[in-house]
This record gives sequence, structure tokens and C-alpha cells, in this order.
Amino acid sequence: MPWPTLDDVRRLARWKPPLGVISIYLRLDPGDRGGRWRTELSNGLSSVLERKDGLGHEAATALRATCERLGERFADHERSLPRAEVGFVEVAAKAGSESWWAGHVSAESSPAAFFDEQPLVAPLVCMLERGASRGVALISAERVRLLEWAPGHVEELESWEMSVFSDDWRERKAQRPSDPARSQAVSASGRDQFEERLEENRHRFLGECGRLVAGPAEARRWSQLIIFGAADHVREFRRGLNLPGVAIGPGGDADLISEPAGKLEVALADAAKALDAERDRELVERTLESARGGMRGAAGTQETEAALAEARVDTLVLDAGFAARCEQLVRRALDGGANVVAVTGKAAELLSSVDGSAALLRY
Repeated sequence: MPWPTLDDVRRLARWKPPLGVISIYLRLDPGDRGGRWRTELSNGLSSVLERKDGLGHEAATALRATCERLGERFADHERSLPRAEVGFVEVAAKAGSESWWAGHVSAESSPAAFFDEQPLVAPLVCMLERGASRGVALISAERVRLLEWAPGHVEELESWEMSVFSDDWRERKAQRPSDPARSQAVSASGRDQFEERLEENRHRFLGECGRLVAGPAEARRWSQLIIFGAADHVREFRRGLNLPGVAIGPGGDADLISEPAGKLEVALADAAKALDAERDRELVERTLESARGGMRGAAGTQETEAALAEARVDTLVLDAGFAARCEQLVRRALDGGANVVAVTGKAAELLSSVDGSAALLRY
């Protein structure tokens, strides 16, 4: 399935099948030849089965059957790429409803298998932005490439190139004129006019390419577009952009226009990581400053829970490493229509003094 959105997780969080749900979070490392993920899954399913002793006969039988199906599903799985697999499986005697997602981003902290009345969604929320697809534009004066990137995935979507016709000006080979100085002036003037027209055409071309990005961005639900190229070319390209709700991020001035798509993964991953780190830092600093100033901010579990209970939270900010213990905070945020942003690195360190959670408030 395509990588989920926050709205997908909102719907998942409301799911409550009669006998409960088993949530699966697998971290699959291609460098781990010992198959540690298999051990984690086996131990997780064993822990789930221990819960059957407190259930009635029907529920216990269904739980055992569901665990057996999950064991069979992964019995022959082999992984050659770094990726994660996330699933939510209805507990039932026979196969019931289930949802699965696979990607190259794993949860910072979560059990391999977890059983409850409803899905465990906090770890998935913390994976959303890091695993989501983003648009990438590579810009030069006369060529633009549009790609889609997600961790472990690069796909070229469009490549636009400006056609240059110079028939309206060319230096003619002719007999030596009687007035060389005048001839040189005319020739220079013609060259100047041609260069001016060429530059105008480049500006129009880049602006038009910017306008053409709107279709793919909407169809693929991008929340971010990363742009690489020289500053003057990027400026003209951005003039054509009309992408409400899409963050525009500078990737740098590296000349990647001729780089094969298959060799762009490292550069794109580094740019996305840097942009995410800066965005997360700014968000956490703004949230904590709002809380300290007694304005529209809450910091720490107690204040944040109180604000969530009153449906005052606009954005819940969490340390992604604490996802497993933040389930109730995340659920209340989802129920109240709040955004949820999970941060890592330096931004997460800033949250350590407030128990790993804070919130921007609506009022």
C-alpha cells in the first residue's frame, strides 16, 4: 500500500474490531545475517499469546489462530533491502481485515507485536513524515527534472528542456564591409539583443516548469518540494510555483541536472535530513517559547494532557523515541483533529526537559 497519511492513521485509530487487533512493527536490517527481526517477531507473538489466559474461549482461540497466521506469513520472508514493515491485523478465528505498509523508515521505539482492543498507532505517526514521498526539482538554465523521493526510492517523473532557436540572429560570413567599426557595432548589438531574448525565454521556461509541478504534487500528495540549483534559476522557477500546503525546501546549489536518478539517493537523503532537522528545531523552540511565555503553548505531559482534554491543541510535538509510551497523547490529538509531529536528534534533545512532549495551542 502507499505510505499512509495522518488522515489514514486517524481512520485506523478509530478501528475497533470485536476481538481486538495485533499491531506489527518490524525493523528489517539487511546487514543482520542472523535474522534478529525473526527473533523479535517470535518473542512478540509469544508475549501476545500470553494474553489469551485472561480471555474467553472464543477470543483465546481467535488470538492463537491469528498469531499462527502471522507466523506463517513471515516464515519464508527474506529481506535484501533496509526496510520496515508495519501491519494491523484483526484478531479472528479465520482471516479478517488487515492493513500493511512497507518502507525504508522504521519506528524509533515500538514492540514487534502488540495486542489490544485497537491498533497501536503512535509509532506509525512518528514514522509518517520521515517515510513520506517528497517532490524534488533539479534546476538549470535550460533544463528542469522533476523526481519523487522517499527513503530508498527515487523515481524520475518529468524532464523539461528549453528549445533554443537562433535563426533570428547569427553572425554572417560575408565580404569585408567598407566600415569595419560600424559592422562590429551592429554585430555586437545583434548579439546583445539575442542574449536578452534568450534570457527572457529562460525566465519564462523556468516559470512555466514551476507551474507544471502542481499536477504531480497534488496527485502524489507531497507535503514538501526540495529544489536544487543556482539561486537565480531557482528564483525564476519558484515564481511559477502555486503549491498551497506544500513546504518549499532549498536543497542547495549543487549541479545535479545530469546526474542519473540511481545515483541521487545520498544527496537527496542528506538534503531531506538537514531540512527536517532545521524545521523540527524551529518548531520545538517556538513551542517551548510559547509555553514559557504563558501564551499558546504547553510543555510536559501534565500540561499537554490537560490541553488535549480541552481540545485546545493545534500541534502535538513528541520525541519520536518515546512513541510507545505516548499512545494516549497521540490518540487524543488525532481525535481532536490536531497535527502530530515527531522529532529526532537535536530537536528531541530540546524536549528532554519537558518529558518529551509539548504542544502549540489553538487558544
